[in-house]
Amino acid sequence: MHCALKLLPKQALLCLCLLLFGISATAQTSKVEVLLTQLKSTDPDTIQIKVLRKLSAAYTSVDPIKKFYYANQYRLLAEKNNIDSNIANAYLDMGISYGVRSNLDSALYYFKIGQQKAKASGYQNGLARSLVNIGFVYDRSDKKQLAVHCYEDALKIFRRLNYGKGINQCITNLGAIYFDLKEYKSADNYFQQVLDNLKLNPSDELSMGNALFSLGGSKRRLKEFSKSMDYYQKSLAIREKIGDLNGIALSNWGISQLYVEKKDYKRALGYLDIALANNAKLKNAYQDCAMLITLTEAHLGLKDYEKADKAATLALTKAKETNSKIPIALALDNLSKVKAEKNEYESALNFKSQYIAINDSLETSKTTKEVILNDLHRVNTDNKNLEKRNETINAKITDYTTAIIIITVLLIVLIVLLVMYYKRNLEKNATNKLLQQQKHQIAEVNEELSALNEELKTQMEIVSSQNTELEKLNGVKNKFFSIVSHDLRGPIHSLKALFGMYRSGILNEDELGDLLERLEDTVYNTASFLDNLLEWSKSQLGGMVAKPIDVKLNEVITHNIKLMEAPIKLKSIRVENNVATDLTVFTDLNMVHVVIRNLLSNAIKFCSKGDEITFDAKIEQNQVVCSIKDTGPGISDLDKENLFNLTHQPGTGTSGEKGHHIGLILCRDMVLQNNGHLRVESKLGEGTTFYITLPSQG
Repeated sequence: MHCALKLLPKQALLCLCLLLFGISATAQTSKVEVLLTQLKSTDPDTIQIKVLRKLSAAYTSVDPIKKFYYANQYRLLAEKNNIDSNIANAYLDMGISYGVRSNLDSALYYFKIGQQKAKASGYQNGLARSLVNIGFVYDRSDKKQLAVHCYEDALKIFRRLNYGKGINQCITNLGAIYFDLKEYKSADNYFQQVLDNLKLNPSDELSMGNALFSLGGSKRRLKEFSKSMDYYQKSLAIREKIGDLNGIALSNWGISQLYVEKKDYKRALGYLDIALANNAKLKNAYQDCAMLITLTEAHLGLKDYEKADKAATLALTKAKETNSKIPIALALDNLSKVKAEKNEYESALNFKSQYIAINDSLETSKTTKEVILNDLHRVNTDNKNLEKRNETINAKITDYTTAIIIITVLLIVLIVLLVMYYKRNLEKNATNKLLQQQKHQIAEVNEELSALNEELKTQMEIVSSQNTELEKLNGVKNKFFSIVSHDLRGPIHSLKALFGMYRSGILNEDELGDLLERLEDTVYNTASFLDNLLEWSKSQLGGMVAKPIDVKLNEVITHNIKLMEAPIKLKSIRVENNVATDLTVFTDLNMVHVVIRNLLSNAIKFCSKGDEITFDAKIEQNQVVCSIKDTGPGISDLDKENLFNLTHQPGTGTSGEKGHHIGLILCRDMVLQNNGHLRVESKLGEGTTFYITLPSQG
């Protein structure tokens, strides 16, 4: 039982050593992957150093070799930019990489370089950290006295810096040494002190988990099993919450030790399985050895000697990988017990002899005495410093007492004066209160006037805006009536004059027939104008509502070409319908007829004999774009700007046809009502193309 339990503080020490650099065993592959995406060679060196430090920390419990690689990378960048603190930290991280792998010589080499760099640059925090890490190597190498000196020197620096986490670490490490030396009460006092300190900062969950774990071990050694289990379980809960793989392994191992001591071996095996599985991911030989020794004891308790022999043999192998005498001695002692239970007395005696030889070389009693004396010297020094501080404080208290008496007298005098001043001001306050009420009333009146003024300004702005809009509408109305009166009065006067001339006998029937044929186009044009005018008026009054359906565009174009067959043949114009027969648009059937008819009529009007009009269509992003292209005279840039408003002055067709304003405006409005748009492209002498865009489906 004793041999396995003795390794407990070593593991807590390793965990705390890593914690000192902001590195927990919680690093996981997902975190590493996120950091790798953040590492960019194009970033400034300072940002790269920050990411590389985090990568080095994350790889501590994932891949110590890669931890070394990234620590070395940010060391090179830190040296390039002369950042002394990061240079020191990089060497310490490189040392931790070897420490995790139990390569203590290499770890010590890098820790001492880190110490030199921190010392040369005056980086006190780094110096204290290097001392803690060096102390860790000495402790693992069974050099307890040197470890104690390192921890105490680090503790002085941390106290001077008032760095709570570092102070707690040093106290824990000193308690761990006492635990190793079987001074469990002293160890418990140290661990309890750390827990009390952490209660002031409960957000540091990693340190809290370590402190609870350490107390679980000391309480177990002091046979306070109930408290021990409580501390172990609280520690495990915290470590599982933050995903601390190393901590989860240790807490499960601690609980298994407690069950071994209570002879509940089967339950102990369950926790040991979890501990060994988590530790396998970390590849920590030191912890493997400790857990395998506990596993051996559980199998011995169950009288399963073959499994016990296998676990004990593997524990010795792992112990030799650590190059530390204590785990080797404990593994030998454990293996000796197993061989004795199997009645292999010669092997048992051989392992026992090796254990005694190594244990004697450790000089445990001498080490315990020296450590206690060194620590007592430190405590006495601290006590003397406290006495000096108390004397100084007492002297200051006397001075403070005198000062308090003087201040008290002055305060009494001041209070009397204040009372007198208060009474004198009561009357003034009453007067001021009345004035304040009057001011408040005046302010309320002013606020009401201001609100009314703002409301009047708003109303004036609205009226001004409405007047402007009315002026625009009035202009459009005047223009509209001007167009109507001009375009309707002309054809009517022509008819009136024609009939008058016929009645007066100026014209005979043949001459009347010729004039009526010429007037026929004018009448058709005027009728078309009236149709468009009625449709446009209907849309302006809100009476025209689009009822879209699926319409075959080719059929609409073919129908309107037939309607215009007479003027097309008269001018010998070539009209082509290239629209696919199965192409449909989602639009109002009547409206699309009006739009196609107006645009075709417009093209015929301005085309000369031999010109061409071509209908094409294509689908673009769930919309159909239909083009009506003619080879007529084209439209000037000025006319294009006013083409879709009443300010446009339409010209006459190539055969003297009268143009109207309403047709294109009506086309645009109808296309817009069908969720489409109408645009035109034209250059003088190069013809004109109108583009109608309509939805291809509802």
